[in-house]
Amino acid sequence: MRKIAAILLAVLLLPCLAIAEQTEQTITPLPIDATPGHVADPANFTESTYEDASISVKMERVWVGDAHFNVARVKIADASQLRSALAGPFGKKTNKISTIAKNHNAVIAIGGDYCTNEEGGFVVRMGETYRKKPIKTRDMLITDENGDFHILKNSDAALLQALMEEHTLINVFNFGPALVIDGQLQEISKDYRYNPTGLEPRCAFGQVGPLEYVLVVVDGGKDRPVTITAPDGTKKKSIGCKVETLAQFMFDQGCQQAYNLDGGNSALMVFGEENYSQKSFSAERSVSDIVYFATAIDFGLDSTKE
Repeated sequence: MRKIAAILLAVLLLPCLAIAEQTEQTITPLPIDATPGHVADPANFTESTYEDASISVKMERVWVGDAHFNVARVKIADASQLRSALAGPFGKKTNKISTIAKNHNAVIAIGGDYCTNEEGGFVVRMGETYRKKPIKTRDMLITDENGDFHILKNSDAALLQALMEEHTLINVFNFGPALVIDGQLQEISKDYRYNPTGLEPRCAFGQVGPLEYVLVVVDGGKDRPVTITAPDGTKKKSIGCKVETLAQFMFDQGCQQAYNLDGGNSALMVFGEENYSQKSFSAERSVSDIVYFATAIDFGLDSTKE
């Protein structure tokens, strides 16, 4: 009788368990504002992946010549999960990438374009316009309400106006240069700012397809090489790369759009509050902003985070 009763109880509980599971995995778009994403479920992290019903992140480390590339491949369920965050009030505060990422519950994060480091640029973050001074010598990256990328060479005014009439500008970045536009590998001008032909730490952001992205941080530099220890114990120095090499890598990953973000001392990748790249937290540069992805599922952990 006890065995029969247990079976009957289990059958009765199945719908309740299914409802609970469905509730736990409910995907709700995040607000388009400066608020953080939900706290991700720690149980969903492995050393190189994060997965829930709203987001999949797969991490990888690869060598391209003498440059060590940290790669994050991200798929999301809703465009609102592609987010940016400021360190504080615009123009008044900077902070470490790892700290900004932690404060905003980032599953994966990289630095942005250090938008407060200069006077110019059309700066939009999470739908809020902070500055509207396009720089004609820079390429511009725009993310829209669908999570799609639009890259404007030389901040093309006509294309910008057309985009503003057709889409909502969620984020606008002003670093560059463009690496891939509409599936076409871009020629990198040696006259572009930020030492494009030098061996430097680099940072890139690309879109492969609808709600699918690639983030890359390249370790080291010619004047600041980083020693990387492979799983087999062998060691090799990473000396950074040229922007041309970075562009080719993003193209090879299948990016339809790809863009160079702030590298150098700002090149850092944070995965689940851990430093995935080889730059030490102690050597982090304080910056004004980050790009990050968050889960769209409320696991009931938001109020527990200090």
